[in-house]
Amino acid sequence: MVETLGFHPFYETVSLGAKKHYRWARNHLKHPLATKDQGYRWVDCTTDISTLDTQYIANMLMKVSDYAVNNFIQQMRRRISILERPLVTARGDGRSYIYANFNPKYAQFSVTILRTFYNFCMTYKLGTDRVTPAQILGLTDKKYSMKDIIYFK
Repeated sequence: MVETLGFHPFYETVSLGAKKHYRWARNHLKHPLATKDQGYRWVDCTTDISTLDTQYIANMLMKVSDYAVNNFIQQMRRRISILERPLVTARGDGRSYIYANFNPKYAQFSVTILRTFYNFCMTYKLGTDRVTPAQILGLTDKKYSMKDIIYFK
């Protein structure tokens, strides 16, 4: 991966008069390791990484995963009933759209509430500790309860 990154540009140099800046080149790179469920993936970097070491970039790219996003989307679909897929009827001749009359405004409210709960209240095991995604990112140093979120404590 380090050798590939040595000649693979994620950005291009653009000159505006005497000034130069970097712009995303939309130059995807095939990830060297396939996953069981997705096969080979393509990775890209949308930010300027010209100051970072090639070894550091290679380590970051090896950790690329969309499991956290997929997990959140699956939880969102399971926990918010108006976002569920249509159900197949018992006879199998059609689909039941029992949640089809939802209001998108309230669906957005529900997703926002779930996202806040997911990021600040729901813990995961990381080593020997149980932490929230917000703690992993360094946004907070504690796990919040629903009361903390509701009453802004």
